Amino acid sequence: MAMLELTQDDPDWLGALSVALTRPPGVPERRAGEDPWAPDTTGRPRRIADDLAWFRVALDDPAAAGLAPLPASAAVSAWEAADDDVTAKLARLRDRGVLGAAGFLLHDDGPTPLV
Repeated sequence: MAMLELTQDDPDWLGALSVALTRPPGVPERRAGEDPWAPDTTGRPRRIADDLAWFRVALDDPAAAGLAPLPASAAVSAWEAADDDVTAKLARLRDRGVLGAAGFLLHDDGPTPLV
């Protein structure tokens, strides 16, 4: 089970997008030479920006996205994510620094395998 916490009054979506669109140091461009019309075989978003887009929609309707609001919290806002798929998406965003840039923290019980 994981807990997502907003640490400031409003999320910094522009800062999060800036981090998401920046390729990590030492990582080559992955899409060079790929056929954009070929079916997706990875089973997950191909870019971290896709996870960020999911996250923005998830905060508009947390219950539909698998996030349960935690009413009694010292944080500005907090949600609980019990679903492993939701936790994996949030962990990818955290590991790339996108959650931090937006003003969120992810607290989880243990390592979530990146899919």
